[in-house]
Amino acid sequence: MSATKDFSNESTTINVGVIGFGLSAQVFQAPLITTTKGLNLAAIVNRSGPNLTLSTKFPNATVYQSHEQLFSDPAIDLVVITTPNTFHYSYARQALEAGKHVIVEKPFTVTFAEGIELAKIAKQHSRVLSVFHNRRWDADFLTVQKLVRSQESTLGRIVSFESRFDRFRNFSKNSWREIGTSAEGSGVLFDLCSHLLDQSLVLFGEPEYVTATLSNQRQIGPAEVDDQFLVHLDYKNGLRCTLGAGMLARIPTPRYRLTGMNGTYLKYGLDVQEPQLKDGLTPNDAGFGVESEANWGEIDTLLKVEGTELHVKGKVDSEAGDYRAYYENVRDAIRGRAELAVTAEQAAWVIRGLELAMESSRTGRRVAWN
Repeated sequence: MSATKDFSNESTTINVGVIGFGLSAQVFQAPLITTTKGLNLAAIVNRSGPNLTLSTKFPNATVYQSHEQLFSDPAIDLVVITTPNTFHYSYARQALEAGKHVIVEKPFTVTFAEGIELAKIAKQHSRVLSVFHNRRWDADFLTVQKLVRSQESTLGRIVSFESRFDRFRNFSKNSWREIGTSAEGSGVLFDLCSHLLDQSLVLFGEPEYVTATLSNQRQIGPAEVDDQFLVHLDYKNGLRCTLGAGMLARIPTPRYRLTGMNGTYLKYGLDVQEPQLKDGLTPNDAGFGVESEANWGEIDTLLKVEGTELHVKGKVDSEAGDYRAYYENVRDAIRGRAELAVTAEQAAWVIRGLELAMESSRTGRRVAWN
């Protein structure tokens, strides 16, 4: 069993099993696992069994047709769950109780209560439990994070943070995310605001109030399943974070707008890692995670240098994005060599924020975070 392995020894390989073989597994999880030193993609659960793609891309991975088979495999140390949201809680619980370390695709669970319970179970079994909030390692978010941390020497006290993830698709792909139910964690709020909210909490911590509006603009699927949201997070110091997404943005909107007492940072365009992974690039390839200068954000700010006011305006070099850093951190946490970057408790509070956003939209009122 995995419990008998000495993971503190770097020569001990961590065998990984992935449940599901959809977009998340094929585009993100498998390429990141196979390029992370110390990890081995040992098994994949695919309900229809082996196929040409699996046997070609992962010839050394065992293909199971059920999650029970994976959980009973004593060689598997770490389970990655990439199923629809409604299965996250039950599969994560079973994996933890089987003695496995676990990564869950975001959003963590459908309810805050489920997330907190899983965090407790992981502690009871002394297992690492994390959630794939990979967009903490987006190039542009790492750049925003750097600016926030250096606000005294760049933008001054931050008063406003706007983060949007807009796309254009005026039809449905008929996936569970669009035609499911709100109880199943369907909709853009769970799909995208989980990323934006996680990033905001990393930058600024928990807010005081949440105000939100959700809607089904395209009138696709159940009326209560949103394809547009606008969420405001208000802080005691006057800071407001505005998070939004929609499916009918033909003209690009800013990805980030960060405003301080001295100036503003503005960024368009999405991180390059997802399209690079879809094109077959991996973190081992030159240029992976690196944005072109044309996509860098711009800053316009007034600085005081040795008592002299200095106007700074122009492009800001984007940090290099690195989704593999997420897996490297999980590996090191399993080995006992690092604190876990994305904890189950953090991910559970993201779900709590989504619940509060739904409550605010339903009641038309601002709601308290705690």
